[in-house]
Amino acid sequence: MNITCPACGKKSEDARDCPRCGCELYILEMITRAAARELFLGRESFLSGDMQTAMHHAGKSWYLKKSPEAARLAFLSALAVNDLAQIARWYARTSGSDREGMSIRVSR
Repeated sequence: MNITCPACGKKSEDARDCPRCGCELYILEMITRAAARELFLGRESFLSGDMQTAMHHAGKSWYLKKSPEAARLAFLSALAVNDLAQIARWYARTSGSDREGMSIRVSR
């Protein structure tokens, strides 16, 4: 796995520690893998129709690694269960700005 060191910016592949500054990269790799696993579980739940579980796993993935894929999955899951508070929260995150107070209009 190719990881960029957060301390010095050096890109390293399959290194436990940054060769330049010694930063512990394996911790970042573990977090990245955990986020990917949660995203996978969320997608599987979404495809099987369990939207609450999908939103749960997408949220866990988001908090580990703020990816647009996790935000989109949580947004779509919230839409499916018509959870307006979660729809607004995840919509803000899918648009690239994490504005919690953003409001959206819902037509009925």
